Amino acid sequence: MLHERLLQENDIPRLKLIDRAELIHEFYRLQDGQLLCYPQHEVVTGWPPGEAEHDALVLQACYRRGGWLYGVFDEQRLVAAAVVDCQVIHNAGLQLHQLKFLHVSHDYRGRGLGQRLFGLAAEQVRRLGGEGLYVSATPSRNTVDFYRRRGCELLQAPDPVLYRLEPEDIHLYLRLP
Repeated sequence: MLHERLLQENDIPRLKLIDRAELIHEFYRLQDGQLLCYPQHEVVTGWPPGEAEHDALVLQACYRRGGWLYGVFDEQRLVAAAVVDCQVIHNAGLQLHQLKFLHVSHDYRGRGLGQRLFGLAAEQVRRLGGEGLYVSATPSRNTVDFYRRRGCELLQAPDPVLYRLEPEDIHLYLRLP
């Protein structure tokens, strides 16, 4: 049975247990301000070497400064999570908060968990007084299309710091009503 709760600092190491396995057939890249879809097959079997450990440090810092970390568990196993940073990013004329993490384990996809977590993340931004979410999305078509179906739009000028960290990502934002 699935249950949800706020994550604590000692839960952060569990995030690397989320199964990121995915078969990707198409990617996006930004070209002349437009999304260009191109075929490229990639088999993702897990976390790239060192990424889970790096992410844990970044998310620990986020937690310690007041970030929101939320997880979905199957019994004691963390199967999905979302993280919103409390730091404000000024972009697109809005005060945005970054969606730093949103992953759903392979066997739990298609159940609406990603959509639920995204909605809860947006609610958290509202509670923080933010006007929208900043999303730096992995450029796979499935990921970018997920965010676009939820109303996210391309940022015309990505945040320079976040862009330097992830220049191949598709930088999006969601304006909250």
